[in-house]
Amino acid sequence: MLNYYDQDPRLLRWAEVIVDFCTEVKAGERVEITGEIPGQPLMLALYRRCLDKGAFPILKPSFGEAAEIFYRSASNVQLKDVSPIALFEAKNTDVSLHVMAETNTRNLTGVDPAKVSCVRKARQELQRLKKERVRWNVTSFPTYAYAQDAGMSLRELAELVFSSGFLNDPDPLGQWRSLRKKQQKMTRLLSGVKMFRVENDECDLSLGVEGRRICESSGAVNMPDGEVYTGPVETDVNGHIHFSFPGYYMGQIVEGIRLEFKNGKVVSAKADSNEAFLLEMLDTDDGAKRIGELGIGTNWGVTRFTKNLLFDEKMGGTIHLALGDSYRETLGKNRSAIHWDILHDLRQNSRLYADSEVLIENGYFVGRFADAWNTD
Repeated sequence: MLNYYDQDPRLLRWAEVIVDFCTEVKAGERVEITGEIPGQPLMLALYRRCLDKGAFPILKPSFGEAAEIFYRSASNVQLKDVSPIALFEAKNTDVSLHVMAETNTRNLTGVDPAKVSCVRKARQELQRLKKERVRWNVTSFPTYAYAQDAGMSLRELAELVFSSGFLNDPDPLGQWRSLRKKQQKMTRLLSGVKMFRVENDECDLSLGVEGRRICESSGAVNMPDGEVYTGPVETDVNGHIHFSFPGYYMGQIVEGIRLEFKNGKVVSAKADSNEAFLLEMLDTDDGAKRIGELGIGTNWGVTRFTKNLLFDEKMGGTIHLALGDSYRETLGKNRSAIHWDILHDLRQNSRLYADSEVLIENGYFVGRFADAWNTD
């Protein structure tokens, strides 16, 4: 636990950004604050800030080890059960704030992927209800587990968190408002684009987006944030990609993922390690074999790959593709029990095209896109 940050003013800024800017908590609203126990400093800061706003927050700390116990001990009936209490809470909560603070990111490594898939399917409607009815935000508090995954000291990771969240600035809300304006400008420039194409030595993949909405994310559901995203047409993804970064999902690691698409659907899937998990997730349902999201990272404050998707998918100069469920706001129609973001690097010998025009080259916006991004 980062006890030496308990009184750090950046911790209070972090809570203020999430409560005041990301979720805009109002007086009288019901707010649940969940997360693993090591995230206590931030959870308490969020709790205090919600009280200051006149809201009614409730703290729900959890134990990371519980998930492993559940998957190893639960019967098939228990795996498929959807708690009526959870449904009641989803219908009677206005805002949900979650602080990721794992002490072991490999808790679920030995769990049968079929059990994970079973639970995902059973809780699909509950998760949909939460996403569509409740304003929510997820953030990640530095722990030794995350630091080890990232190959950093705990203090180094904490400083990366503060930097990527603009929390070193005395006015982080101003910084996030500025990023939001930049991204909104980019979405306007990209409206009307019919096709994105990713091209480098490991990838030649086209993603049709005609009729889909280009959206931006600047803190509404994640902190830190920074991405422009859309939902590809379900039958218009073609080509191949060899992901430059490993895929992480439900405590599992899959190295060297290679996918081939035809008419929107995965027709070939291979991996250098844990291929069985990849195939199991693709077999979750028909939608799991299609791309639900194309995201473009725009936060250059995320400078290193951390093996934590909350940060990594926002990294400037990268894209991520999500197998499975589409976000409704993009007008994407793909439906699945999974949404698995996998990261791909564009910072060397790579291009991302918007129709026939280069949008990103070697990790940076170019041409009129760069002009728009760099102009206030």
